[in-house]
Amino acid sequence: MLLISRHLSIFLIITIFTSCGKQDGDSKLLQSILDSMKEDFPKVVENPNKYHLQIIYTQVDRNPDQLPSYTTHYYHFDPEKYFYPASTVKFPAAVLALEKVNHYQSLDLKKESPLTVGIGFEGQTSVDGDSTSVNGKASIDHYIKKIFVVSDNDAYNRLYEFLGQDAFNQRMWDLGYSETRIRHRLSIPLSLEQNRYTNPITFYDEKGKPLFNQPQRRSVLNLSVNSNENLIGKAHLAKGETVDSPMDFSVKNFFNLDEQQRFLRQIIFPSTAPEYSGLDLTHDDYVFLYEWMSKLPRESHNPSYADYDKYYDGYCKFFMYGDTTAQIPDHIRIYNKVGLAYGFLTDNVYIIDTKNGVEFFLSAVIYVNENETLNDDVYEYETLGLPYLAELGRKVYAYELGRDRNIRPDLTRFMPQK
Repeated sequence: MLLISRHLSIFLIITIFTSCGKQDGDSKLLQSILDSMKEDFPKVVENPNKYHLQIIYTQVDRNPDQLPSYTTHYYHFDPEKYFYPASTVKFPAAVLALEKVNHYQSLDLKKESPLTVGIGFEGQTSVDGDSTSVNGKASIDHYIKKIFVVSDNDAYNRLYEFLGQDAFNQRMWDLGYSETRIRHRLSIPLSLEQNRYTNPITFYDEKGKPLFNQPQRRSVLNLSVNSNENLIGKAHLAKGETVDSPMDFSVKNFFNLDEQQRFLRQIIFPSTAPEYSGLDLTHDDYVFLYEWMSKLPRESHNPSYADYDKYYDGYCKFFMYGDTTAQIPDHIRIYNKVGLAYGFLTDNVYIIDTKNGVEFFLSAVIYVNENETLNDDVYEYETLGLPYLAELGRKVYAYELGRDRNIRPDLTRFMPQK
């Protein structure tokens, strides 16, 4: 298999991805950007700790051969401080699922191969098809499309079951994301033990003949707690009853902001990853990822999301557009994965402006929960969280528009597929 990470001739290994420790000081640039938001968001600017605010902003500059170099700015970044990553874990699940499919090439397995999911342990559910696909069948590629366009939870759960908890975590660690912990499915109340078990899955060819059967598996890795400040809030709801104590997130997924952005950088610029941590993805895999990471609901036809009042352009694009139902201009493309749950909002993006030659990475998390009660579905997403992230994105974009660049970036490989 030809690996794009080894054969993209215009990209070389120019940046070694190493984990960042807690920052001793905040970026003066980011501080000035945040200060400019004080009139509209005085509470957040004056008390970022209350809102668990963390930001990573990376400028991208090209040399005459279009090779990228990075300048990264941090604000309140702490690699060990817990925040709930929510749907941001779907991004590596999608990537690693594509990679795993490639490992079964000899069996003629493809990302488009129909699949069914069985039941092997308590709490599991089965899959016989998918009503949102044109052929009515479930497949890895269709699940990935649903993950990026509308952040579908069941789609992620099926990829989690395909990967298995052990393989998911071990592969992330092998790639250099050693702090990541993926412990559970999303939006279904399963125990830690239930989440160790993954369903049996069968793949078929176009004529319905079985290609490959993956049996049920139980994960055995010890997913140690490597985060701190895991107790959040003053109260939480459990089985409909209020518990007057913080909610314990030490048994939840953990995906810190630095590893999120570095993983995104690896996907956008594959050859900047060290050779030892390259992904086994093809050129077509990357083209597929770029298309669906940036695709808007109105641009998606399989699956189709015709309710544009609900699935507006900014539905899964928090930076710049999360607080508006206006359409995103064609010359701006946003490659990202958002997360929203338990009062935490996260976005991890690579944004390009093909008209003005702008590109940058931006990752941030904010926590909005004034009553400090978890699981009650009373959060300030619409009134504070989304407006804040949208304005932060607009401020950074405005700065990028005015930033001097010696070389205009060639962004043609990121243009949407027709």
